[in-house]
Amino acid sequence: MIFNKQCRVFSALLVLVTSPSSLSIEPQLQSQINSYLLQGNAALSSGKYDEAAESYKSCLDLDPDQESCLINYASTLVDMNELPNYDQDPLIQQNRLATAQRLLRHVLELHPDNGDAAFNLGLLIQDSSKSEESTREAARLYRIAAKAAVEEGVERWDAWANLASAEHELGRFLGYYGARRAYERSILLLEQIAEQYQSYIEELSSKESSVNFDEKELQDVHAEVRGINAYLSKLYYGYGTVLTEISPVDCLGLMSDDDSLLMDTQDGVNEESAKRVCEMNAINAMRLAVDLDSNNIIASHMLAAMTGGEEVDEGDKNGRQRASNEFVSALFDDFADTFDEKLGALGYRVPQLIGNSAHELLKQSNRQSFKSALDAGCGTGLAGRYLRPLVEGPIVGVDLSKKMLELAAQCTLSKGCGLKEESNDEMTSGRSDKTIYDHLVSLDLETTTLHDLLSGNDFLDEVIHGFDLIVAADVLVYFGDIQKLLVNFSNLSRESATLIFSCERIEEENSPASGWKLQSSGRYAHSKSYVVNAAKDAGYNLVGYELIVPRMEKGEEVKGHLFQFCLVNIIPMMNFN
Repeated sequence: MIFNKQCRVFSALLVLVTSPSSLSIEPQLQSQINSYLLQGNAALSSGKYDEAAESYKSCLDLDPDQESCLINYASTLVDMNELPNYDQDPLIQQNRLATAQRLLRHVLELHPDNGDAAFNLGLLIQDSSKSEESTREAARLYRIAAKAAVEEGVERWDAWANLASAEHELGRFLGYYGARRAYERSILLLEQIAEQYQSYIEELSSKESSVNFDEKELQDVHAEVRGINAYLSKLYYGYGTVLTEISPVDCLGLMSDDDSLLMDTQDGVNEESAKRVCEMNAINAMRLAVDLDSNNIIASHMLAAMTGGEEVDEGDKNGRQRASNEFVSALFDDFADTFDEKLGALGYRVPQLIGNSAHELLKQSNRQSFKSALDAGCGTGLAGRYLRPLVEGPIVGVDLSKKMLELAAQCTLSKGCGLKEESNDEMTSGRSDKTIYDHLVSLDLETTTLHDLLSGNDFLDEVIHGFDLIVAADVLVYFGDIQKLLVNFSNLSRESATLIFSCERIEEENSPASGWKLQSSGRYAHSKSYVVNAAKDAGYNLVGYELIVPRMEKGEEVKGHLFQFCLVNIIPMMNFN
């Protein structure tokens, strides 16, 4: 969640006042430098980017250290990359961005506290890489930008917002520049801007009956307010998420912070009660996120999770039964670039466990391989590399996130899918350059048909009677009621097909009557008995079961279980409406 589009300073940063870079510059030369700068600013403001670039380059030919020309030239190069009428060759775009970064770094070498250069460089770094190292550097730069704005007496909400996002990503919640305070500062500053716009709307509306009334101007201001509210919604979502992740002891420390936005802090007298105060404030933040932007699907889902599903849209008859397609798609599109890295850091093992389970079932049945496989909810392809050596025919991957599918399409046995270097595993020998998936498609697993999955593919005959193996690695955590899903898996399978999937686990004694529960994490957990009975109703027999730890979360083991089923009866699709 980087606030790098509407709030980007690049295109608006027109510095019209200059100061000499060196006392040794002669007045006549300084006049030429100023002239090139003003020409560049005028060209940039009118959208003449080629002219602007030439003017700034001429400025820097005369004085390579001219601060304003360095910053505005970088701005021009970035803007040129985003406009279709300029050369969009990837190499040229990369060169523009590399040059822009070099210019901004030079500014910071000369002026380490330049907030504009620091903010713009932070945006470029986060746009170019999602690695932890890049996020750390971006956070450092946003701190410079936020501090510079405070010292100048005009705080920047966008600097605090991007700092909050970066610090949140790094798990650094506390302190003057920590995620919690950064979210609060950005929220307060942006709400002040929203109030100014609202006052202006009231002023315009009061003139509605006069000859000076401008309907278009009023509509434009309303559109600005909607954009501001969308940003506020994201900020409140981030703020609420941070409050749920802060430890009880740290929550207690916040109870005495008079400058925080937390309400009812007087009720937090010990760690337990302070944690409740943090959680209630988190829920309030999620409510505000949803109220400010009804299209914030992730905030809506998390609000339902945090309130036990009580606060959901009355028009959504699925309600708590499953995460919406929009939520899953938005979540994983946003997560795609860092998915493998983040899960690796959490000790994520489900794809490997599923691969081991499939291999063991083959050995038990004296089979060499599966004829075909469906990787349901394939993501970036983490499970695919464990399946490919076990499947002689086609492997089809399905996921709602198109960005995830783009990454899965690049997977081979030697790269992608969580691998950083070529594997020397004997199983991958000779096939390391073959892509893992024969077909990838974005579909809803509850409703997709064999025709949807196979249409237009040359391996139709191999799967015409259904898949021999279906796997779902950490997919059912986004479904509460899994009955419809399992019945559809049955309809996508051939006789005696194998189904392997993982769930997060809820103990029988803690299980509600439904057999599943929407957790505060936003994921669903299921009891063993519920899963087995739902699978039985879908035509499956349990052939293997294992307690597992899918990953770590907040330093603790997540409880999970792995199921292996064999299809004994194909159940016709039922009406679940």
